[in-house]
Amino acid sequence: MKPSLLLLGLAASTPAVFFAGCASSGYKQAGDTSTSLQKAAHAIDKGDTQIDTVLLALSDLVNNPGPNLEPQFDKYNAAVEKLESLAKEVDHNATKMRSEGTLYFRKWDEELAKIHNEDIRSRSAERRAAVNERFEKLRASYVRAQNSFEPFLSDLKDIRTALKTDLTTGGVNAVRSTANKAKDEVNPLRDSLRLLSIDFKALGVSLSTEAAPAK
Repeated sequence: MKPSLLLLGLAASTPAVFFAGCASSGYKQAGDTSTSLQKAAHAIDKGDTQIDTVLLALSDLVNNPGPNLEPQFDKYNAAVEKLESLAKEVDHNATKMRSEGTLYFRKWDEELAKIHNEDIRSRSAERRAAVNERFEKLRASYVRAQNSFEPFLSDLKDIRTALKTDLTTGGVNAVRSTANKAKDEVNPLRDSLRLLSIDFKALGVSLSTEAAPAK
């Protein structure tokens, strides 16, 4: 999988450790995973905000070009680079979740086999199925967000590449339609990113060893 989503902040902050080592207690693994999931959600939220920064810099460059284009281009370039960094960070966590999640459920299966009480074993198996369903939902949410994000980021990078060699009034005019299209069509992407963040947070809360606050 190509590093892409912000696919949203998972390379600038601490890497997530979703299920580190089968030897540790299951609840400890779940607690660590909860923390990592919520960090991932925070990174996605930062990516959502960074999209605003990128589009603002791009709009300023192509719709309000100054007498010297270089400062505006440098601002846009820096914004795109930060967005790419956040995308790699999100991708790292998603990859970690897939590989380490397999270890977590394998550990759960091993512990289920040790339970003698049929009622407890049945209820634990039901919980396992419910948690696994949440993971599957998260994977699907990630794929949807990534499928929306990749072409968006690709266009931003293509605009940057074109202007690196043709930072002129003519060059800016040539990319203006694509730049404005990215701004006009960004809302479905933002919706998918926000849903992804919600899914990360919800699963993180469900695995937390901390009691939910009283309502």
